[in-house]
Amino acid sequence: MITLRRVQKAFQTGSSRQDILRSVDLQIDPGEYVAIMGKSGSGKSTLLNILGALDSTDSGEYILAGKPVHKMRQSKRTALRNTEIGFVFQQFQLIPNLSVYQNVLLPLTYGRKKLGRKKARVLQLLEEVGLADKKKQKPSRLSGGEKQRAAIARALVNEPSILLADEPTGSLDEATTETILQLFDRVHQQGTTIVVITHDQEVADRAQRVIHLKDGVLA
Repeated sequence: MITLRRVQKAFQTGSSRQDILRSVDLQIDPGEYVAIMGKSGSGKSTLLNILGALDSTDSGEYILAGKPVHKMRQSKRTALRNTEIGFVFQQFQLIPNLSVYQNVLLPLTYGRKKLGRKKARVLQLLEEVGLADKKKQKPSRLSGGEKQRAAIARALVNEPSILLADEPTGSLDEATTETILQLFDRVHQQGTTIVVITHDQEVADRAQRVIHLKDGVLA
């Protein structure tokens, strides 16, 4: 499913160069649930952005489902994100002036499915995440856990093969965190590959495999 070979990434600030990822090799199989842990500045978010085709490598190879992402133009990477990858962020990234229903529907706006099928998919997911009764609410009316469940529904609406999550429980309390983790468990059981970045050992313990990143190197 996911293969990284000798991936390197650095950022240039003036005359200063900072190496973020150093010759990273990584293999994630279809249907696997992987947690990536590491201190702030270790390169976790950069690695996730590369896996999500939001950022490109400086060198090395990235193969996703047999496709050479490292060779793709931006337009091809965008198309790949829309069809293969779902994202969940710590700060939810919901659009405040849209309802829950409209936020979840948004990734389907440019798809080719008929409107009836799009509506059915959104309502199905809202039911699954327990937000069917909140579909008309704006994000400002939701609790933190409800916002994250809406964000997860949005991430899954295109039926991606991979779900990437960046500190998805970082701003949630313990009870709400458990609700979100149970939802991730169900998504994984349905066959979705999950990669989650976390500093929380409780979150990492739900994964099948934990990878540690230190100073841009997989430990």
